[in-house]
Amino acid sequence: MSPTLALTGSDLCGDAAFSVALSVDGDVVTRSVPPGERGDLAVLCREVCAERAVAPAALARVVVDVGPGSYTGLRVAVTFVRMLQRFSGVDVRGVCSLAALARWTAASARAPVRTLLDARRGRLHTALHQHAGGVTRELEASRALPAEDVLGALDRGDVLVAPRGLAERLREERGLELTAASGWTAAALLADGLPSFEASAADLEPRYLMASYAED
Repeated sequence: MSPTLALTGSDLCGDAAFSVALSVDGDVVTRSVPPGERGDLAVLCREVCAERAVAPAALARVVVDVGPGSYTGLRVAVTFVRMLQRFSGVDVRGVCSLAALARWTAASARAPVRTLLDARRGRLHTALHQHAGGVTRELEASRALPAEDVLGALDRGDVLVAPRGLAERLREERGLELTAASGWTAAALLADGLPSFEASAADLEPRYLMASYAED
């Protein structure tokens, strides 16, 4: 048995402030905060571990998305994982939110998948990924750019993915065809072939929507 705990506070689609998923030999149980509630990440983790009778010390790996996404949610989730890592020495893997969103929403797409998030201040946060042979590969790293630049440079052959609200807005204002993402949970972080990185406490830094790392 090699239990893996996944957790997210990015709230990419506005469905749940926090979500956790526990995989034990491929059997996954998921818990999410009800819509509109702040919730408690530690309680969610305790509940999934109790349901599968897994002691926290028995966790083999923790996977967390590091953003982009909710400022508060990312801070809480990353801090929580740092504490687990500090006191248990568990293996931690970081995942880009947009890589997970591309895989979760459009895993069957043969064309490159362009993910879009509202980065505010007239910008869009975007990344480009390609699914092939069960592996998701990053073609363009996530970054925030002026919305007009992103929309003006879209490739018609790409599959476009955005949270439902943004997708509906871009359909109405731009006439774009997009896949609307909703129902985001931490189970998305457990997909096989998802790009990830080994994260020490120092490496585990949230990628905020409006952070300087994302600037052009």
